[in-house]
Amino acid sequence: MKKLIGLVIASMIFANIGFAEMRLIEEKTIKVKNYKNSISTVCIDGYKFVFMRTGLGPQGRAQSIVQFFERKITVDGKLISVPSYC
Repeated sequence: MKKLIGLVIASMIFANIGFAEMRLIEEKTIKVKNYKNSISTVCIDGYKFVFMRTGLGPQGRAQSIVQFFERKITVDGKLISVPSYC
């Protein structure tokens, strides 16, 4: 009975993994001497992210992903930062 309850709880925890909608908005490649950097803008579940891959020749690559934010002015004049929508 404990195994059954554990299985039900584990399946509920991991049930929604992998159902994100992802699409490529824009991709640019920057080449300088031996460096090759690729910067992509992607839309994941309606929010904009910037993804960067960098590498030096045949060696490994470093990767980074950052959420894109916008500055907006509220009704009372305050400047706030909010996530950007696609």
